[in-house]
Amino acid sequence: MNTTAKHRLRTLSLFLLLCLGLLDLPLHASAQMFDKPYVYRNYKAIDTAYLKCEYRYAFVDSGKTDTHLMVLLVGNKAQKFQGDDEYQRDSLGVLFDNKPHKESYFVAREKGVPFFRSGTRWSVYLDYPKGKVSIADRVFIDNYLSEEPLEPIQWKINEDSVKNLMGYDCIQAECDLYGRHWVVWYAPELPWSSGPWLLRGLPGLIVQAYDTEYLHDFLLLSVADRKILIPFNLLNYFKSEREKVIKAYMKYAADPGKVILGSGLVRPIGKEPLSFHRSLYTPLRRVSL
Repeated sequence: MNTTAKHRLRTLSLFLLLCLGLLDLPLHASAQMFDKPYVYRNYKAIDTAYLKCEYRYAFVDSGKTDTHLMVLLVGNKAQKFQGDDEYQRDSLGVLFDNKPHKESYFVAREKGVPFFRSGTRWSVYLDYPKGKVSIADRVFIDNYLSEEPLEPIQWKINEDSVKNLMGYDCIQAECDLYGRHWVVWYAPELPWSSGPWLLRGLPGLIVQAYDTEYLHDFLLLSVADRKILIPFNLLNYFKSEREKVIKAYMKYAADPGKVILGSGLVRPIGKEPLSFHRSLYTPLRRVSL
């Protein structure tokens, strides 16, 4: 093995150890050496969903499209919108019921779970706490929580604009939200005033939503009656304004290596610098630079 290959192997090993050791994921690699009990996910139940919807979320960055599977849980008191990977982990956390088990038990139960269908780290809680929007996010190893007032959206409904989407007759509506103009199509036959991300408040479930720059696009894939606990993950959060969190993630996505090395948690081995690929990221809300 030549020097370059050895360095790449060391780089990859360090990166994997960093990801496994510092993120809130189980340490599979250490299961045989350190099979100690711990709590998979510590949560509290904030509501019970009666509806589960799946959306395809696609965004464009530098001409490239990144696609994620998202899950919307709608309850009588609150709703939650998150990536499918986080939903699957939340579901396991609910199954484990805040009880400690050995690492090997968690590893065995994770087998067959369909991870890697979404890379989004943020979760949106509507009307939790009451009258607010809470957004949990992660930038590198830091967990953030932003709380904002739950303000009504001012919609313009275009009743003459009708089309069939995913088998539903949908009506067009428009709004301005956080610096972007959104066009949505909602289905009156689906009698829930919910939708993806922060979009809600129409007389029907939102089937599709996209901004007029065509940078973001949500499309409903499935809707089903489900009785599912809506958990709020109890982590050590940094409370911060959402715009500041977005800026921090933009900085991280643009140059992950700089942020990782700047943390002091990882140092390169040898003379060649560590290199990390830029991450695709286009924030849903426009922020001032």
